[in-house]
Amino acid sequence: MGFFQSLFGAKKSPRVNITPDNVWLTTDSKFSGLSKELRSRSPEDTIAVLLVAHFPDVLTRLKKIAAENHLVPTLAIPASQIKPDIAAALHLDENATVDIIVAERHPLREIDERLKQFAAELPCRCRITHHLSMEDPLLRLFVNDRTRKLMQQIMSAGESIQSNMVSQRIKSAQDRIEASCRSPRDADSAENWIEQNCPDAKSD
Repeated sequence: MGFFQSLFGAKKSPRVNITPDNVWLTTDSKFSGLSKELRSRSPEDTIAVLLVAHFPDVLTRLKKIAAENHLVPTLAIPASQIKPDIAAALHLDENATVDIIVAERHPLREIDERLKQFAAELPCRCRITHHLSMEDPLLRLFVNDRTRKLMQQIMSAGESIQSNMVSQRIKSAQDRIEASCRSPRDADSAENWIEQNCPDAKSD
């Protein structure tokens, strides 16, 4: 734990690279794709990888992936624990790179934005990647049968797409949820969070 506690500082850095969302057809293909991305990281390219989840059910799967042998130090961590004060002893220069790989979007956009704020405070470069699936509860709010069938026609189970349209629909769904959710309660999964905090949410 000392390694990761020393990983982050409070110094501001503009070198944050946020890649478009990777959208997969199924939950299993999402985690397979995430794991493949992790295996592609090398010590020459990345000093450490954080696998991030917003909810405990996803964190459980990320911990299993993190427990596998990887060339780069890897930690599965809840988004709520990603704070600048988990920092201290590792000397990072501005050429080092930390990867933040996120396995879901939170129903509230402001929660997602905190990861960007955290990355901007690192004293080194940072890449943020999100992996989602058409089966994620948030996407099911706006992915109707017609859209799902279209995706199945243009995608195979083992590939993802990066779609600006999907990213915009995610933001719209998050904004809609935020407008109707005044006092959000914690939950153990995104599905339960939506059921507890915005039970009237419907797909478009």
